[in-house]
Amino acid sequence: MTTITVKKDNGDITAFTVEGHSGYGEEGSDIVCAGISAVVWTVINGLTEIAGLPARYETREGYTACSIPSLSKEKRMQANLLLESMMAFLRSLAEQYAEFVRITEV
Repeated sequence: MTTITVKKDNGDITAFTVEGHSGYGEEGSDIVCAGISAVVWTVINGLTEIAGLPARYETREGYTACSIPSLSKEKRMQANLLLESMMAFLRSLAEQYAEFVRITEV
């Protein structure tokens, strides 16, 4: 199962972690893991390369973490747009594949 933990502060996502493999399919052909990886890396790249935000991230086999420091109001709005888009996709995936994806918001 893939576990996604999202940390919020005053409604803003300040960090998230993605841990584990979904187990939906064989490694290398697991569409659930592929979907999660694609959206997570799209958002990390959007935060750092497109929006130029100082997001910090760490990755290793079966684990990705990202944290977003305090931002100006304008930069926070950019970050929220990207992060909430990611969450909309992940929530949809968790509904469709509930036994393979779990989301916790803290």
